[in-house]
Amino acid sequence: MGINDRMIFTTPSREEMVVTKEPVADTECPECGGHDVRRYGVGWFKGPRMVVKCQSCYHTLAVERPKPEDNWPPFRPAAYDWGASPAERAAVPGEQG
Repeated sequence: MGINDRMIFTTPSREEMVVTKEPVADTECPECGGHDVRRYGVGWFKGPRMVVKCQSCYHTLAVERPKPEDNWPPFRPAAYDWGASPAERAAVPGEQG
């Protein structure tokens, strides 16, 4: 990180750094039997994902790609979910559109 990053992009406020964990109704954790199961966005090695996790034992029930209504990540580009262009498909052997 350069010195300009601190001057141009200031540290976000506390409200901007909170992840909202939405409760998942009528779901029971298969590991501990807990009912506090929530869905929220995470950064994953395969890119941004939405996870469903038990908040008692942190067992992962599901990992899925975010839908547009999830707004995760909050500042993703407009072309995030677009398919490859014809020129890009032609560059990959065996992948024709």
